[in-house]
Amino acid sequence: MSLEKILNTIIEDAQAEAVGIVKESQSKAEEIKETVRKEALELAEALHAEEERQGRLEASRLITQARLEGRIDILSTKKEIIEDVLAKALDKERSSIEKLKRQIIMKEGEREEAFDESRLLDEIRPQLEKFINDALKL
Repeated sequence: MSLEKILNTIIEDAQAEAVGIVKESQSKAEEIKETVRKEALELAEALHAEEERQGRLEASRLITQARLEGRIDILSTKKEIIEDVLAKALDKERSSIEKLKRQIIMKEGEREEAFDESRLLDEIRPQLEKFINDALKL
């Protein structure tokens, strides 16, 4: 074999090997590219799902807070109505309340004392509030 043939064979083998290496590199690059694409897609889907979950939680929190504030407003309004009704009732009956006395029975005997309006109101307030609440359907 001549030197030229040997060189041509070596060059052809090297070219064939280079083409094989290039094809293998391209194949590996495509595999890597596809793997990275899949991982990026999975990460994007996971991030999207997490953001949707966070959005639903925030919306739920806002709805719950709005409902709570609404209930607080309703309770506050009910309390104002009840206080107004009690005040008007007391104003109307103030003269008879001033005449109210209570009898205290003690070991030593009995004694009478005037019934303090604020104490009377404190003692009967729960029953009056319930009665007014039921009557006004609050």
